[in-house]
Amino acid sequence: MVSMDRAMVAEAAIRRIDAWLQQHAPRARAVLRPPASETDLVAAQDAVGRQLPPDLRAWWLYADGARFGLDADGGTLIPPGFVPYSVDEALKSRRLWMDVARQLALFDQLEAFISSENSRPAGTRCDTWLPAWLPVATNRGGGNLFVDLRGGPKYGCVMEFYRDAGAVAEPEWADMAAMLYDIADRLAENEAYLDNAGRIFWP
Repeated sequence: MVSMDRAMVAEAAIRRIDAWLQQHAPRARAVLRPPASETDLVAAQDAVGRQLPPDLRAWWLYADGARFGLDADGGTLIPPGFVPYSVDEALKSRRLWMDVARQLALFDQLEAFISSENSRPAGTRCDTWLPAWLPVATNRGGGNLFVDLRGGPKYGCVMEFYRDAGAVAEPEWADMAAMLYDIADRLAENEAYLDNAGRIFWP
């Protein structure tokens, strides 16, 4: 999928998701933050040192993540149970995982390992957080969805990372556009359910 196609697919899926939320889950829609700014997106791009995929830009330009807490809980918009990060939260999470990686290995060994893994193609499994990974969502329990910004044909794929295992599974989605399209389809097919408070959950 070329860049323009990815952006167009993402934007079309976002419109479908937004329409569904407004009609069926206004609480979940209300906790989405306003769009990220270009300054926010530049900060993310500078932190990772790589260009943001156009479909990720489209997502953050729709909503800068979701608020969550006792007074703002819309459930889990992203299956099977993830809450979207804001750009700021994504960068904080990335810094945290990188700090954890440094604490678990000797510095010289870590640098050589990360350099090697960071040069491998996107979608390659790794149990240590890599600089080219950018979080996009959290399960609020030690797990993240991230976009893999390493090179190769799977550039921009969406993978899962867990505190105790790392990223050991194949990519969950080919890219953010595919993820958003999947969410829009699954919402339309009534796969998600709403609790009594109007929060979204997935079976």
